[in-house]
Amino acid sequence: MVARRLLLLYGLGIPLFASGIDYAAELDQRYAPYAEWAEQIPLEELQTRTTENWWRSPEWIRRTREESDLPLSGLHLALDPGHIGGEWAAIEGRDFMIEAGDFPVREGELVLEVARLVRADLLAMGAQVTLLRDKIAPVNPKPPEAYLSYAAKRVEVPTDVSWTSLMDYGLALKKVMARMAFVSDELIERARLVNEEIRPDALLSLHINAAPWPKTKEGEIKYELVDSNHTHVLIFGCLSDAELSRPLQREQMIVKMTNGSAGVERELGQALAVSLGEASALPPSNYSGKNAVRLEAGTPYLWARNLMLLRYVECPVVLLEPYIANSTGAYPRIQEAIRLRDLGEPPGDDDILAEYARAVVDGILAVYGPGD
Repeated sequence: MVARRLLLLYGLGIPLFASGIDYAAELDQRYAPYAEWAEQIPLEELQTRTTENWWRSPEWIRRTREESDLPLSGLHLALDPGHIGGEWAAIEGRDFMIEAGDFPVREGELVLEVARLVRADLLAMGAQVTLLRDKIAPVNPKPPEAYLSYAAKRVEVPTDVSWTSLMDYGLALKKVMARMAFVSDELIERARLVNEEIRPDALLSLHINAAPWPKTKEGEIKYELVDSNHTHVLIFGCLSDAELSRPLQREQMIVKMTNGSAGVERELGQALAVSLGEASALPPSNYSGKNAVRLEAGTPYLWARNLMLLRYVECPVVLLEPYIANSTGAYPRIQEAIRLRDLGEPPGDDDILAEYARAVVDGILAVYGPGD
């Protein structure tokens, strides 16, 4: 029961170890069907966990700021331009265009531009800003071939020695190695940099969402734009019992539960959700499955999910997913934003990447700025 109450308190973003209230019923509603695993966490795991935080809370940063300081003085923020882009975008599954002659839409390149815009504004306001990457290249230093032994254990060796089967085997090995190097371990390396080297007060992971491609009646993919366009923001939470049966995930959750980052994530996530919703004028996203939960006490744009980066990073971390890149609303704006930058021209008032950056800055100011 103690572990169950602690999980609810984390999800609500209020102080841990509150007592005298039975939150079990509300937990079942908010996290259903994710409540049962809480009973499996030994209480001693929670009692013996101690954490010395290296990040400062918004309240501490505001309180220690002098009246003559710039509005974001004292804040150290890390920005994660999600994914990679460039020659790696196809491996990531984030590289597409609709018509011949269109600019390729590569998420890693778009959000890198957003991160640079955000950094420029925050630096002018006195913040310290660290980008996890400032170029179109992986952060993970390991090449794909470093994962050959791992891939060999996960790809079935063909029983025949035909040319076709050997080619398929080689391609399957290559796919696993590339995913490990440029997706899974790329995220782990970014989290390591945050936890061990950068140690910021908070991390924002910048992304642009996309929708599944429509299909024909025969089940074939149609590469055409969708009508749906929406926005949402994610913080850590909503773990399944299968996920919590894994010792590492349970340990990571306990760190997040006991180091006080929950309240800041909720505050920062809600502020960014509001600013992105207002800037984009888009409706909030919805999840139809059971891998996310909307935090109803806040804005409808704010959701909790158990994503790797959200789980691994120990300081407050918020992941942003505005717009649907392959939608009729966002795709033309993205094309125009890329075109202007390709020509070296300044972005217009309706530039989608500048709009994204302004919303991020507004959300940060709402939490870490001087206030009223």
